Amino acid sequence: MIFKDLFLQAIYSLISHGTHALISILGIAWGIITVIILMTYGDGLNKALDYSMHGAYTDGTVIMWDGQTSKQAGGERAGRRVKLKEKDAFAIKELPSIKYASPEYIETLPIAFGNKSIFMTVRGVSPEYGIMRQEIPAQGRFINDEDVKQHKRVVFLGAFLARKLFRNGPAVGQEVKIKGLPFTVIGVLKVKPQIVTYRGPDNYSAFIPYTTVKQLWHREYIENLIIQTKDTEQHQQTFQQAIGVLANRHRFEPDDDRAISRIDSKESTDALNAVSIGLKVVLIFIGTLTLIVGGVGVMNIMLVSVEDRISEIGIRKALGATRWQILFQFLSEGLIITFIGGLVGIGCSYFIVKYIGSYPFLAALLEDETKQADIQMVISPYVVITATIILILVGLVSGFIPARRAASLDPIESLRHE
Repeated sequence: MIFKDLFLQAIYSLISHGTHALISILGIAWGIITVIILMTYGDGLNKALDYSMHGAYTDGTVIMWDGQTSKQAGGERAGRRVKLKEKDAFAIKELPSIKYASPEYIETLPIAFGNKSIFMTVRGVSPEYGIMRQEIPAQGRFINDEDVKQHKRVVFLGAFLARKLFRNGPAVGQEVKIKGLPFTVIGVLKVKPQIVTYRGPDNYSAFIPYTTVKQLWHREYIENLIIQTKDTEQHQQTFQQAIGVLANRHRFEPDDDRAISRIDSKESTDALNAVSIGLKVVLIFIGTLTLIVGGVGVMNIMLVSVEDRISEIGIRKALGATRWQILFQFLSEGLIITFIGGLVGIGCSYFIVKYIGSYPFLAALLEDETKQADIQMVISPYVVITATIILILVGLVSGFIPARRAASLDPIESLRHE
């Protein structure tokens, strides 16, 4: 019962000092709006980067290509070029910890349909390549095992390459010519946003079975070797095993980092996560500083309120109010102001975020029609919970100092105060 009485006294006191309370509430509301907007922006940025990054490949994928040795090994001099072959992909695929492996040939060739002819990137790959590199069909299908075994002249077209050749007409089943040889279109790529590209975006590439490559150009060496590990937790160990296979086949030291160049999805994802976490921390810090400014305003106004009510405090103490009761009343006032300001701020934040909707980021650059590569402003429960925790801490600190000041006043000196 005593808590209820003290709480009601705190509310009545705030009503009687309405102007001070309103200014404090607005300060807290502005602070909480800043925290939520900045955190929501950070979340949206992280999701946009993650979406764009994983458009290039699935987790655990490594793209490897020729390097140059920096150490002597097996009687071979340093500085020797390491050139990869098809058989290297098959040898690595024998490792039990490897999920998929694919060779990749790349060449820029003329692709013609009717009287249209365009020079684009042609990639000779295996069916596993489509899984590792997220080559998801919007129409038809990707290359399969039968295409590879029979050396079929079939082609899977990137989304924008198909548009250039066929405009909005059907592509699957049509015949195009690559370097003068006829190929049947078996599928079209779903529009694919990707930050990481090499030799051009997949949307502008054509994919054919790697076994059909020799009909187009004679190549002894592959351009890239793509692998995917089975267990991301053991990713680094598996990758080292794959390097060990290549080191044995090409006679270089397994710890020679320059012998094989690579793009590692695990390393890229870890780096992206580190940047995202750092950015979130900075944004939370900036928002918290703004909220602290609002908390300081609450504290200052309440300190003024304590000075204005010294005589009232003296009378209450003379009538038997304990130090703890005075402390609780003023702390309650601070928390009520903070709570109301927080509710106002959270409500306004939802309105602002809904109004903003999304913020342009990578969608235009990556030609992402889904706009998922833009920053989507959506307030998550995590953001509200984090902001509420910060709000409670600020409210406790900003309310405790004036409350402690009021509770420590001497009743006799307070009654003499004018």
